[in-house]
Amino acid sequence: MVHVSAEELSALLDGELSAQAELRARQHLAECASCSADYAISLRFEDELRQPPVLACGEVLEVLSAGIDRETSEGEQAAAQRHLADCEDCRASVEVWSAFSSAIKALPVIAPSARIDDAIYAMARSRRTYRPVPVGGIAARALIAVTAVVAIVVASLGTGGAPNQTAVVQSPTGERAIAASTQQIVFNSKNNTMYVLDIPGAAVDARVPGTNDLRARIAVGGEPTALALNAVANRVLVLDASQKRVTEIDAASNTVIGATTVAVSGTPTSISVDPSTNNILVASTSRSPSPGSAAGSVAVINSDTKVLETVREISVAPRLVVPDQRGVRSALVSAEATQLVDSSYKILASLPGGVSAAFSVRSDNIAVLSPSGPDSVLTFAGLGAPDALKLTGAPRALTALPDGGYLVLVDLGGRGRVSRITRDGAVFASTEVAVTSGDLIYEASTNRFTVANNGRLDTAQMPDQVATTQTAPPSQTAKASSSPSTTTPSAPPEPSAQPVATIGPNVLTQMRVLAPGSVYNLPLPNGIQPQFVAANGSRLWLLDQSNNVSSFDMNTGDLFNIGPLRKGAKVDYWVAGGSYVFGVDATSGEINVVNTARQQVEGGFATNVLSPVSAVAVGIDGRLWIGLRSASYLFVFDPRTQRMDSLDLAGTRVSALTVDAEGRIFYADDKRGTVGTFDPRTLRLNEVPFARNGVTTALLVDSTSTLWIGTSAGEVYSVRGGTAKLTVNLQRPVSGFAPDQGGKAWYLAPLPSGLAGYAYAPADNSQAPRSVSGPAKSLNFSPIGRAFLADPRGGFYMSIEGGR
Repeated sequence: MVHVSAEELSALLDGELSAQAELRARQHLAECASCSADYAISLRFEDELRQPPVLACGEVLEVLSAGIDRETSEGEQAAAQRHLADCEDCRASVEVWSAFSSAIKALPVIAPSARIDDAIYAMARSRRTYRPVPVGGIAARALIAVTAVVAIVVASLGTGGAPNQTAVVQSPTGERAIAASTQQIVFNSKNNTMYVLDIPGAAVDARVPGTNDLRARIAVGGEPTALALNAVANRVLVLDASQKRVTEIDAASNTVIGATTVAVSGTPTSISVDPSTNNILVASTSRSPSPGSAAGSVAVINSDTKVLETVREISVAPRLVVPDQRGVRSALVSAEATQLVDSSYKILASLPGGVSAAFSVRSDNIAVLSPSGPDSVLTFAGLGAPDALKLTGAPRALTALPDGGYLVLVDLGGRGRVSRITRDGAVFASTEVAVTSGDLIYEASTNRFTVANNGRLDTAQMPDQVATTQTAPPSQTAKASSSPSTTTPSAPPEPSAQPVATIGPNVLTQMRVLAPGSVYNLPLPNGIQPQFVAANGSRLWLLDQSNNVSSFDMNTGDLFNIGPLRKGAKVDYWVAGGSYVFGVDATSGEINVVNTARQQVEGGFATNVLSPVSAVAVGIDGRLWIGLRSASYLFVFDPRTQRMDSLDLAGTRVSALTVDAEGRIFYADDKRGTVGTFDPRTLRLNEVPFARNGVTTALLVDSTSTLWIGTSAGEVYSVRGGTAKLTVNLQRPVSGFAPDQGGKAWYLAPLPSGLAGYAYAPADNSQAPRSVSGPAKSLNFSPIGRAFLADPRGGFYMSIEGGR
């Protein structure tokens, strides 16, 4: 066996090996324990060399004092920060200085007297001049090297936390521009692992979500700057901007399997993967673009062959390329502008420049995070997009959430704040974190988010407390509507916000066993009898016999009083989505609105529908879609603006409605014997004949994009790829469908004649039906798989493990 020489190890650390030589070296390191140990020691030695020198307390306080006066270099400040990380006394001194500084800044600005001027002048003349200790140089580096070697031999160096750093990139004009750190963490659901970029350590850490425990440390060498995940190939991609190199990590073995040089001009800034083609995208900025020439480019690399397929020149200097996971659009984010482009890089729209962007998971909307003076602004675009949202703090990172909302990280000046933004552009809740910049991800299985910056992590539970203050939107807003006709519902004066209080004891603590280990009865307090129930996340929203609204948390068991609907309100349909619950009167078309983010009843809105309402459904953008029994119009109501638009479906009579994860509207027309789809983004209508017995009583699209149809005759059909299949014939009406925690469709129906109670089971007939012995108004599933059936007599039936 030919071992890796010391020269090759050094060249590997410095990123000076060719791609083939590096691959051979890394393959040998994976097989040879001796060389791997030498390489590990070299990495630790190199990591220590990268650290600032060690300063004594007296020296560090002088450096910090000079830093307040802006008399120090970046290297001196880094050395001071290293000392502060381990010295409690000096940290206390800095905190006192910070308090004094804040107090001084809060003082009113007044002109000093002549006596004060003379005293300050005398102090200045007697002040000892500070001369900073040189940092760097041969002597200092040699001293650090000796210290590092001793530490490795004697103390077995720990990884420690690296000081926070801000990425410095070259602007198109050649000036240095400060940019927020991005693309430092990705989550791979295939092996349930977070991959975290350690920029100073030239490595990628594979960590356990939630606990952040280290699974593997993968050395990549060079100067890594960004991460991306190729989910199809199960590989992690690491961009080295200085060497224009992409290193691939096999996520199955957590080892480096290859490196590719990217032949692009300018400075690479980001890396991503196109979900439609699986190609690797590397964005670059031009060094000194001439007027009228391209300011940047996007290199498209074949993921399998690693061959550069094309280079797309663009007019902005892209800081980040954000592909839409639907694979039809991308956002090119730069400081000057954000361009929304299609798959051919044709510009679809131009949005404000910023530090990050994210596409909504539940609609065609996009959000761009930008600076606004010392603070931030979140700009939304797309069909029914909300107004822009102002946030306190400097912008740092943005990511999309599964519910269609977003998470935003801002820097409040020494501490970070992560805010949860709803789909309708409101701050739902916020929490503070220790890390003030870097990258941000959300992990659904643990319901936690993680902020990563240069290997440093801060993980916390998703904020779920409703924000107590509202942020004001910017004065200039833009709205767009593609609907052919518009009416504005008349609204009564908005009621004052209702206090949110729990009702009675925790509902889960009161449960009674009906069938050991499987079915339980949960009585509701205060005589609450749920007549309508709609699910939104982990909450069930109840309308009881007295038209009072309450909210039940399926995870915690807490029950909250929201308040009554207006006196005399009549409700025939009760549906939830986005940040709202809607109660609709089928005869008059009146819409009663409950704001779930603010947890209050917003009032009733009279509408001028042309015939009785026959079906309702909530779109992924939170708007309410309304079908009519005797007219071919489809209405859509926006609760944010109280605006009603209408669309003519050319003779269709809607019997049932549902919305899929892409935002498309599915409907059934029993009068003409058809089913169809309407896409609000393209305004395209498709319809096919579909024969069934009885009338349509339930409609749902599951997570596999299969359409499920239930009828009054008890037939359950699946429709996929234009083919309909009868999966179950119950011979009794289907009451409704509900998706479980995995998106699988379940039906609810009465038990056969002569038996009291209701049955529920997967619509594909893959499992035997379960049953409860009493009436059931609804079937809903919690995020952890519990099934809840509302008993209109005053409670819930609950079964565990999704009915199993």
